[in-house]
Amino acid sequence: MPIWIQPCSAERAILPRFLDDVFSELDDTISVIDRFEKPIRPSLRRRKEALVNSSGKITDDESKLAISLNVSKFKPEELKVNIDGRTLTIEGQQEVKDGSSYTVRSFVRRWDLPEDVDVEQIRSTLTENGQLAIEVPKAKPALTARNIPIQKAISQQ
Repeated sequence: MPIWIQPCSAERAILPRFLDDVFSELDDTISVIDRFEKPIRPSLRRRKEALVNSSGKITDDESKLAISLNVSKFKPEELKVNIDGRTLTIEGQQEVKDGSSYTVRSFVRRWDLPEDVDVEQIRSTLTENGQLAIEVPKAKPALTARNIPIQKAISQQ
């Protein structure tokens, strides 16, 4: 009787052994890929962060949150800075028609501002070299420690 027809226990079954070999080879392949991929993962992460941060510079210190964007290709009237709740949105929209050519440039950047900034005091400035600077001062911390005087209770008789 051929081997594929013979009844056998789970340990002697052909299919599980065949799959064991396939998955064993797959495990070996994955481990080889992991060995080559691990050294480059940090550099890929840095490259991705550089792309994300290349659109602007963010500085967060004790006194303020500052955002600087290069918008030198845009005129002041082509830019918008909006605040909605704690969401800061900066937009640029430009259309250039030159003879038969037509160029459109646009961008939108959004940031959720942290709770410790005073959104009522936000300022934006456009420098002559095309840097849009947004400054949001930090909110003054509420007085958290104080002495509470003890008053004498008035007795009710």
